[in-house]
Amino acid sequence: MAVLQTPKVLRILWDVIAPIFGLIALGYVVQKRVGLDLKTLTRLNFWMFVPAFLWVHIFESTLKWAELSAIFLHFLIFFPLLGVITWFSARLIHPPDRLRRAITASVLFYNSGNYGIPVAQLAFPGQTLPLQIQAAMVMLQNMSNFSLGVWIIAGGRGGRRRDTLKTMFKLPMIYVLVIAWTMRALHLTPPAPLNTSLHWLSEGLVPIAVTTLGAQMAGLKVPRFNAALVLALSLRLFVAPILGFAVVWGLGLHGTVAESLTLSTAFPTAVNSALLAHEFDNEPEFAAAAVFYSTLFSVFSVSLVIWATRVMQM
Repeated sequence: MAVLQTPKVLRILWDVIAPIFGLIALGYVVQKRVGLDLKTLTRLNFWMFVPAFLWVHIFESTLKWAELSAIFLHFLIFFPLLGVITWFSARLIHPPDRLRRAITASVLFYNSGNYGIPVAQLAFPGQTLPLQIQAAMVMLQNMSNFSLGVWIIAGGRGGRRRDTLKTMFKLPMIYVLVIAWTMRALHLTPPAPLNTSLHWLSEGLVPIAVTTLGAQMAGLKVPRFNAALVLALSLRLFVAPILGFAVVWGLGLHGTVAESLTLSTAFPTAVNSALLAHEFDNEPEFAAAAVFYSTLFSVFSVSLVIWATRVMQM
């Protein structure tokens, strides 16, 4: 039976993962040959494409309150459990405090946006529910990354708390979410030209974001493997989706919601973690390596997670 299932794993890798890595490779090559303005590309994603994507998929969402509750409850259970597991697992290798924080951040904060969205789009072709769930995960990850993530990476120093709050309230996603939910609740619609523009931006997120990821990876300086890196990769790519599935099972979730939530926990380390590590000078080489290798190895790990969710018929 296992022999018959193997081609399905290869088909998932070919149909879902290969197109993403094709765009990553394109961004990587163009960055090496031409040299793109990464700051501008990142800001385009952060201030235009991601907010537009969130707007479209929340404002036009068909998620029921039961599904929304399941998404938030899953995250509220999964996220702190993963943090505790990572924090105490890091003690096994006796790292310095700053490295321990870097390991924790690399596991907790994963690439829900410019990796997770296209994976969800390709893994569930023609379905809107997985994209809406992934949009919610982008929101939760961004909010936690630029709040708790700053606190973890900066070492929890009191002098940084005001800056952390300022960073949170500078996020365009927060305001987009408030406006989108408010307009949806009041049954208001944006003007037709604005609505068309937002849809164009939303549809442009996947190619722009994935090629940006490739360009960002071209500039990363990647050190050799060590115990800290092996631990972080194991937790991010294997332990996290197992824990994600355990929470899904514990909550009694089934169907597309269960599959999408499990898959959403399997993605590689977010580039934002490396950017924050550089900003606060906290193990930037380790953070870059976590992004690079987790993205590389996710070719196989994410394919296996998609295959497993389908075989188990969640």
